[in-house]
Amino acid sequence: MTRPPEFRILTHRSGSTVEIAIHGELDLATTARLDAEFARVGALDGLELAVVDLRNLAFLDSTGLEAILKFESAARAAGVSVAVVRGPRAVERLFAVMQLDRRLRIVDDPAELAG
Repeated sequence: MTRPPEFRILTHRSGSTVEIAIHGELDLATTARLDAEFARVGALDGLELAVVDLRNLAFLDSTGLEAILKFESAARAAGVSVAVVRGPRAVERLFAVMQLDRRLRIVDDPAELAG
């Protein structure tokens, strides 16, 4: 049996932009760790853009999706734009079913956000 990829959150700030890259499986067992990181990021001063990178996410369930949506709402209320980098097909499917492209700024590559 293959073990699932290790869950990791890699956060990098550059000026007024922060990138939160999520690796592994985001589900009921790991969402609390992401919520804590989102809270830490939300407390940072001087942010203009938060990029949530899902390219290395192997699995996403509804609790993980809810964490991302709550973060986006809180960030928007604080005047911070949020962009989501599209994840693999299995992850993207949940976004498509929920029609989240109507609510979230979704890009294929973070380079699309430059400039």
